[in-house]
Amino acid sequence: MVNHPFRQASARVARTDSITQAEESDYDPNNLLFQAVAKRRFGLSTCFLCGRRLGIRNRSDEHVIPRWVQDRFGLWNERLNLLNGSSIPYRQLTVPCCRTCNNVHLSQIENRVRSAVALGFEAARELDQKTWFLWLGKIFYGLLLREYFLKRDRKSPRTGRIVPRSLIEQYELHHTMLQATRLPMVFDPDVPASVLVVPLSESPEPSARFDFRDSFTLLTISMRLGDVGIIAALQDGGAQRTGYFKHLSKYQSVPLHPLQFAELTARFFYKASLFARTPKFLLHGDHGAIGVMQMPLGGFSLKPIFDEWDPAEYANTVASFLGLPLERVYFPPDQVWSWLDMPDGGVRSISFEQQPWPPV
Repeated sequence: MVNHPFRQASARVARTDSITQAEESDYDPNNLLFQAVAKRRFGLSTCFLCGRRLGIRNRSDEHVIPRWVQDRFGLWNERLNLLNGSSIPYRQLTVPCCRTCNNVHLSQIENRVRSAVALGFEAARELDQKTWFLWLGKIFYGLLLREYFLKRDRKSPRTGRIVPRSLIEQYELHHTMLQATRLPMVFDPDVPASVLVVPLSESPEPSARFDFRDSFTLLTISMRLGDVGIIAALQDGGAQRTGYFKHLSKYQSVPLHPLQFAELTARFFYKASLFARTPKFLLHGDHGAIGVMQMPLGGFSLKPIFDEWDPAEYANTVASFLGLPLERVYFPPDQVWSWLDMPDGGVRSISFEQQPWPPV
């Protein structure tokens, strides 16, 4: 069984504020924004992306974990663990979608990502941030929405849904930005995300070449796709990309062992938990396109954009992600074992033949 450590990181909810001047519309999905929260439309008969009512002729189901990913890594009959402790086959992890959004708009994004991943790390790294943002953002939102459609306890339907509507509504702005898949949308100065792509060593075991983690509180997501690893903070205003990535660039120089990628994900997610800003955006019409203007993250505050790094808290994150006892990772007061870094600062080399765990 492939485990899905969904909502693993525990931290404050990373919210975003927006000022929108976009016109609301019931049905003109090719031209105007679908504001699901304002229209109060979240249902199995509504396209999750454009809001179009679905019937026999225009209905399709969008696979949250793309079909090509499931085929490549043998996930079709595997099960994914949900927030309430139940599980669902990957093949059933779908959200309602109209055929235009699925077969035209989302298909274009899928084809670009699939081609880049098939070519390997260099092609994946060259893929633009907007494509990664939309692809990962759809997966993140789709997981939340799918759990909204499921009952928390199938034997007692009155107990409510796994994910309440109030939680879905917190991601209204994220859903708005996802519509850049089908509408002309210009992000100024860039997409509000930090996406890091790194090379990986592939496990000899095909079933161990895929991994997935996310945190709904942090809007972070991580995927291991064969020899390509992707980690992203979807709504940090590019804070890690513009400041922290210079410290992570060395990990793009050599293929990382899956264990090292898990540690890098822990480091990235923990850094996201220290984010001390609430990104703000202005949505406006701009020459036939929707403009998304991000306000400066610094604003008028002199407070650092990230809170101070705490080795003990970080060690807890690493231990959780790697499934190790804390005492195997943390050596008080401030030492955390690393499979990524050598004592001289270089990147550690780990093969699949050697035992990567530290001594007892």
